[in-house]
Amino acid sequence: MSTSSDAGGRKGWYYGWNIVAVSVLSTILVNGLAANSFSLFLHDWSAELHCPISSLLLGMSVMGITIAFVGPFVGVMADKYPIRLVFGIGLAAMTFMCFAMSFITAVWQIQVLYALVLPVAVSFGALIPANAVISRWFVRRLGLAMGLAAFGVAMAGVVLPPIIAWILPLVGWRMIWRVGGILIGFVFSPIVLLVLRDRATEREGLDYMTGETTAPLHHSPSGQSGLTSLQVLARKNFRLLIIVSLPMLATYFACMQNLAPIVASHGLSQRTAGGLLSAFSVSHLAASLLAGILSDRLGNRLPLSGLALLTALGALFISFGNSLPFLGLGFLLVGFSGGIWPLLGAAIAVEFGPDGFGRAFGLFSACLPVAMLMAFIVAKLQESTESYAPGFSGLAIAALLGGAAGLLMRERREGSAPRHAAASPLPAEH
Repeated sequence: MSTSSDAGGRKGWYYGWNIVAVSVLSTILVNGLAANSFSLFLHDWSAELHCPISSLLLGMSVMGITIAFVGPFVGVMADKYPIRLVFGIGLAAMTFMCFAMSFITAVWQIQVLYALVLPVAVSFGALIPANAVISRWFVRRLGLAMGLAAFGVAMAGVVLPPIIAWILPLVGWRMIWRVGGILIGFVFSPIVLLVLRDRATEREGLDYMTGETTAPLHHSPSGQSGLTSLQVLARKNFRLLIIVSLPMLATYFACMQNLAPIVASHGLSQRTAGGLLSAFSVSHLAASLLAGILSDRLGNRLPLSGLALLTALGALFISFGNSLPFLGLGFLLVGFSGGIWPLLGAAIAVEFGPDGFGRAFGLFSACLPVAMLMAFIVAKLQESTESYAPGFSGLAIAALLGGAAGLLMRERREGSAPRHAAASPLPAEH
């Protein structure tokens, strides 16, 4: 994994793995505190600001609507502009978010920051530009590279929740956000921006960009794709990808953001919630790596449908489990659905090529409001019925139907279509 051969046969570290590493780091920075640990702050915010938990979740759900507008724009920017600029905007927004959160005094301020500022940080500093730049550094082992990049979505969730659950009563949530802002803005962001580069050189990319040691690299001369948004939406595989993915993402978001309240509803402690959030993220990490490997070996259709089945089972365990073992199993199965991100990235890269990736992935992100709104809907249903069963049972059914639809995708394997000919208009599939 770590070596590349040049024309002279020498082996050495391939710089593309550095790109993967800082992509992981940036994704951790913009997701770790605000998203992965969000559930742990709900109790204190609700008590201090005198508001129901569903009101706090509203900002997170509206965030998806903002991403729907920002995401496609970021995708185009990731194809056209220096990747350091794109990531830099995201990391600057996250730094501002942390400091602003440490001074909030009303629930509407949380809602505004989560609805307007966090979407900019996540869109510019996480998977859209990360997968776009990785697709320009890898053809061989693309699934593995995207699987590793997706670690960032969950990596902070493995470490941060137990730590935050432990120190939250000691230092308070405001100090946690201020320290987060300092670390993101002044320690880690400079590292990310220093390492990032847009593309491999002709010589260093011989192995990983073609899988051969003599074939040249191919990119459109301007580094841009000739694809339009309508041409992306016309692809049958793209539409099916949306159908299979959204129920899984909806279940994932609903589970992660409601996890601490779900645990509390069963009489379990905040520290138990922190441990379960960590286990949820460990499951996500394992799934990301496994999904990347399966993508390289089996393609993306069968792994996507398999993840949908596991997600449905997890949602049912959460719906009807009355003990910690059943809840824990449900959280682990739903956490496994986090493996969808490398499969999405690999499927889009194979379908549209590296120069059309940003636009296509950005358009996919426009569908996220449907998924992210489910956290709020599940919380409102619980407040009305005093049970999480109705919301998660509905999500289980949707995940099963989505998995069945995913089997209709026409698999494109590497070499079956010219991956680097994305500048050519693509006819619609019917």
